[in-house]
Amino acid sequence: MAVRRLDRDEYPDAVNLAREVFFSQGNLGFSREGARSFLEYVSAHGDLLEYYGAYEGDLKGIIGFDDTYHISLFFVRSENQKQGIGRELLQALTAEAAENGAARITVNAAESAVPVYEALGFEQEGELREEDGIRYVPMELLLCSGILGRTVTVFVDRPYGSFHPYYGDVQYTANYGYISTMTDGAFQDAYVYGPGEPVEVFKGTVIAVLYRKNSHQSVWIVSSCSDYERQDVLDAVGSTEQFEDTRIIWDH
Repeated sequence: MAVRRLDRDEYPDAVNLAREVFFSQGNLGFSREGARSFLEYVSAHGDLLEYYGAYEGDLKGIIGFDDTYHISLFFVRSENQKQGIGRELLQALTAEAAENGAARITVNAAESAVPVYEALGFEQEGELREEDGIRYVPMELLLCSGILGRTVTVFVDRPYGSFHPYYGDVQYTANYGYISTMTDGAFQDAYVYGPGEPVEVFKGTVIAVLYRKNSHQSVWIVSSCSDYERQDVLDAVGSTEQFEDTRIIWDH
């Protein structure tokens, strides 16, 4: 099985596969209104997405997504399901998203597809919703695999004791900066936990990944200390994260 990015002239094949599988699976259990809404979306937006495709002779499955790594179309031909094709497609997308510094992959999962996404590692991010006749559950896959424990160098541009650029009366109680290891000239934001004074450059390991609910980017927490108290870390970053809805994944 070969999984690769599709060229633009192959997008019609991906869209047609999505329609075919949708019909073959009983419209995913959608109501008539929901099925119509889905097909209208595919017609209007299918060629605006980006795709990975799985080939073995012909196209067996596709995953279509936008520039925020939100999955809109994820289909494998009925006769090729339960062969690991969907997982391979997701792994390709996950590798790209992580390389580009994305914090998460998201999807509005059809109600009937929630167990499938859970088996792939997604978690429910919100309650069951309905829009234009489509019932779906917002889900997300947090991208921390391969990040925790990584040795990195942080270049500090908001040192300990400086003031937040948007919340002028809020001071940084941990050095804050960036890691210049991302592709396409992008940078990864990072806190430095440990030093109680300003530093310019800090080398350490990623002990935690902080996710902001309404952001496509994560913030890595870097330290040279492996023996730490979580509450101490939270206290260090809490002053500048108090306005965000956050979640932290720890290395242990």
